Order: sequence, then C-alpha cells, then structure tokens
Amino acid sequence: MERDVKAEKVFNYIFVGWCFLDILMRTSMEGKMNEALSFLVGNDNVDINRLVDVIVLVFLLVLIVFVQRYTLKEIIMISLISTPILVTAYNSGSKYLLSMFLFVIASKYAKMDNLVRSYFYVLLFMIPFILLLCYYGVLPDLTMNRNGQIRHAFGFEHPNRLGMRVFQLSACFCYITYNNGKVFLKNCLLLAAMIFVHIVPNSQTAYIGIFILVIIMFVGYIYDKYGIDKTRLMKLMLIGSVIVNVGTVILSFNNPQKNHILNSIDRFLSRRFFYDYKMYNYYGLTWFGQKISTLVKDTKYVGVYRQWYLDNAYFSILLRFGIVVYIIFSILYIVAIYYYVKSNNFPMVAILFTYAVYGIMTTGFYMMSDNIFLLAIASPLYSKTPIEFKHGTNIIRITWNGYTPKI
Repeated sequence: MERDVKAEKVFNYIFVGWCFLDILMRTSMEGKMNEALSFLVGNDNVDINRLVDVIVLVFLLVLIVFVQRYTLKEIIMISLISTPILVTAYNSGSKYLLSMFLFVIASKYAKMDNLVRSYFYVLLFMIPFILLLCYYGVLPDLTMNRNGQIRHAFGFEHPNRLGMRVFQLSACFCYITYNNGKVFLKNCLLLAAMIFVHIVPNSQTAYIGIFILVIIMFVGYIYDKYGIDKTRLMKLMLIGSVIVNVGTVILSFNNPQKNHILNSIDRFLSRRFFYDYKMYNYYGLTWFGQKISTLVKDTKYVGVYRQWYLDNAYFSILLRFGIVVYIIFSILYIVAIYYYVKSNNFPMVAILFTYAVYGIMTTGFYMMSDNIFLLAIASPLYSKTPIEFKHGTNIIRITWNGYTPKI
C-alpha cells in the first residue's frame, strides 16, 4: 500500500508540473525561454519544449518501470495496446497518441477526481496569469480577422488556444462542482465563459463545447431535482458517442457537396468533411499509420500546393495513425464512458460525451494537452473501483467500496 501511495504522489507531481509547463509553452513565452536558455548554454539550437517533453518522458518511464506494479493481465493488455501505438508513432512521425497513452499507463494509482481538481486550479491560475502578462506587454496579443470580427489570443499562441483553455476550465468546473448546488450561479458562469470565447477569441469549437456542457448539465440538474434516474440519459450519451465517432468517419469518405443537407452541415463545421474527403483521396488508408501533411502537391498542376485541413479528430486518427490504432482508441474511449455509466458518474459521462462531439471539430480531442479527461481510460484499463454518485432528496451519497458516508 505504501508503494501505491508513493506512485500516486509521484504521478501527481509529474502531472501538475507538466500541466504548468504545457500551458506556458503554448504561448510566445516559449520563444523567450528558448532565447534565454540558448544564451546560457551557448547553443542556438535549444528547444525547451522538446527538452520538457524528454524530461517528462523519462519521469513517466521511471515511474512505470521502477515504481508501479502490474499484474500479468495488465502487462499483457498494456503490451497489446502499446505495440501498435509505438509502430504508428514511428510511421506517422507524431508523438501525441503515444504521449497520451504513456500518461494513461502511468496513472494506475492516480485518482481521476484529484487530477481533474488539480488541473482546474492550474487553469484557474494560469489563464489569468497569461492574460496579465499580455496586458502588461510581456506577451503579444495575436489578432486575426474572421468575417470582419477581430479575434484575440491575449498572450496565447492562437485565439483557438485561448478558447480551448476556457473550455477545459469549464469542463473541470462542471465536474468538481456538480454536487455543490447553486445551479443558477454555475450556469451563469458557464454562460459567461461561452460569451467570452465567442466575443474575444471567437472560437467556434470552444463555444459549441461549452454550449453542450450547459445544456447537458442543466438537464442533469432537472433530473436530480425531480428524482429521475439518469441511467437512460447516460446510455443515450454513450450511444451518441459511438454514433458521432463512426458516423463522422463514414461521412468523411463521401463528398458532402453532393448532398444539400450534408453540405449545409459541413459548411457550418467549416468544411471539416470536405477536407477529410480530400485528404482521404490523396493519402488513402493504412493499417499502421503514415506521415500526413495538410500542405499537399496539386495532382494536376506542377509546382502548385493546396492547403487542406484535418480537424476531425476521428478521421485524423484513422489517416495519420492507421486503422488498427483508430479501432483501439475508439474502443478504449467508449469502454471508459460505459465504465462511468455503470458507476452512475453523470458529470464524467456528460464531459466525455461533450468531448466526443468536440472531436468532430478539432484534432485536440486525442491530445493530452487539450483533453486531460483522456486519463479516464485508465479506470477500466486497471479495473479501478469507481466512485458512485447517488442522489437522494436531501443529501448526496458517494459510495466507495461499499461504504457510504453522508455528506
């Protein structure tokens, strides 16, 4: 037990430290830190982001190999999943899925509730901190124009990055405050966040994500108020996650411009399916991944390049990492949702479903830096005893290993 506690503490330190650095590195502060470090070591080729990645990787591997203990069943399962992910990471030249899975493996003894709470406080500190640095001129405000509206990054590397961080903060807020009452106040804060990401960074993805969270959480509060069992609602979200995943992949194999309804949906989603279709025709599918570039040579005109996009996370996994890893990732994610449905953890199911819809619009869905709720995959993988939320008329009970304290 002492070793388990030590492993949990070590992972928590690694996780929180990585969170701070990841947020900071995705601003123009990275360039300033590279310059400072280059001056100190006398080398112009210093990349602090890569250095941080290597350090975190070493810590995670040390934790996995030397601190944590695994059963034979867990070793076999991890090996079966890790092998194709390692192969596709090499073939695709992308480390994102491998990085995410290393965090999942290393989080065996970590508690999801504590990780979400930690990340919430990191975001609560770092977002205003970066905004203040921008206000005082330490970080620049990158601005962009979309249909006549000025989009602000306020110190972040891109306006969408600011929107995504606010969306992450909203998701964590929904999870850790779900049982705290004050429904009106919480919904007002979420609506304020939604308005902020619409007006300031004008991030469509973050706006839609927070909107979905507001609707689902409000419905959950209604169910709780009238004592309605939410099992069917959670199962619908589970089914919805499967439909979103499989459905968007199927739609991406077809040219949306040939169907009026699909074309209208695709236009609303900034031509996600159209570019997926183009990328599929250009690269095709592989079993174990391939290198993908969204800047491609025109097949008709020599010397002409086309800038396409691959913002649908599901199709991005399929093209970039191959059929095998797409199937593995999809199964792991759906099983995680099912796991939390069985444990009656409505806020987690709602957030995982929201992220599933979020995945239609951004590849960040499968990246740890954009979606720390991917750590939920570790719960069914390690058969962790779930926390079960039970709502009564006057109190809320949380069941842990059969023990139910009153709160």
